[in-house]
Amino acid sequence: MGLKVRVDQDTCTACELCYDRIPEVFKDIGDGIADVVKVDIEDGDERWMNVPEDLADDVQEVADECPSGSIIVEEE
Repeated sequence: MGLKVRVDQDTCTACELCYDRIPEVFKDIGDGIADVVKVDIEDGDERWMNVPEDLADDVQEVADECPSGSIIVEEE
């Protein structure tokens, strides 16, 4: 079972942690606010990216370290 990830842009504090550490998954969309680099799943206003298996541990670690808790990781 894989992971999916999204960024809650309403709570993102633009700390740059996620896209500095994992630019394959996260990007700066302006003013430091983060988003996923590609959208695999749209669920209402939630935009999810499937996490590449080799980056799953890194994505979970960055989500755990996110100071605003804006990175949401779920199992698919």
